[in-house]
Amino acid sequence: MEIIGYISPSVIETLNLAIKPNTPVYIGESNIEHIKNRHPYEYDKYYKDIGMIVNSPDYVGLNPKDGSILFVKLYKIDGEYIRVAVKITAGGKCFAKTLHSLSTCNAERYLEKGTLKKLDTN
Repeated sequence: MEIIGYISPSVIETLNLAIKPNTPVYIGESNIEHIKNRHPYEYDKYYKDIGMIVNSPDYVGLNPKDGSILFVKLYKIDGEYIRVAVKITAGGKCFAKTLHSLSTCNAERYLEKGTLKKLDTN
């Protein structure tokens, strides 16, 4: 298990989360294996950036199904939205559970519905 990033005060404020600023985000071996097996393209191309996506996302949101925190980065060169989903355990620990691409139409729909919010970095 390793720390890949931290949840910033701006993410906590934007999503109204009940966690402390700079809470570490961990990833375990089973989650890394999940990403390798289920999302091999994203693993090969973007796994090296997983910490950067968590630390400086373009958009954040909460998954309405399971309450996980969604960190989304738009890679403008490739036009790909890459999402890292982070689950908060009952004990308050945060774990990255997956990394995968989000289709442009889904990303735009989530933005329209307010599921994803542009992160104000100022």
